[in-house]
Amino acid sequence: MSDPIRITYDWSRENVEKLFASSYKYLFNHSGKRYVGWLFIALLQFGVVAALKQGSVGLLMFSTIVLIYWYYGKRLIAHRRAMASWQASPFRDKTITILADEDGLEIHSDVGDVQWSWDEIDEVMGIGEDILVYHAPDFHYIPEGAFGSIEDKSRFKSLAKAQGKLAA
Repeated sequence: MSDPIRITYDWSRENVEKLFASSYKYLFNHSGKRYVGWLFIALLQFGVVAALKQGSVGLLMFSTIVLIYWYYGKRLIAHRRAMASWQASPFRDKTITILADEDGLEIHSDVGDVQWSWDEIDEVMGIGEDILVYHAPDFHYIPEGAFGSIEDKSRFKSLAKAQGKLAA
């Protein structure tokens, strides 16, 4: 049994912002809802064209407002929810330490300690240079700089892959 991999980071606003940006894009790109959204947007585009042809200002305004909401409003609302959740979180601005070995993860913080075996973990996924560890319904976000070295990050990914938890 080798030494555990030590992962340490602060649950700061900056990390929450990075998590939100990468996870929002990932969830949007891997959700079935996006296909429904494409259909919805296509129908609204026809509404805009019909409104322009008929001179219907009401239909044009409605279609435009819904399109703006779809492209910008949803993200803004989700971002505000994420920031409010972080503000209320007992982990806010606390240091989190994770020790990873063949048995699983030990997660230590000022709030309390948790242990997850590899069998309990659903998936370990790389999003950009960061890592998400899923244990339904919870997850832990591990920012790029949380590892002591690039070798530790590589060892962590190899450990997750050996346990069959690393997503491709």
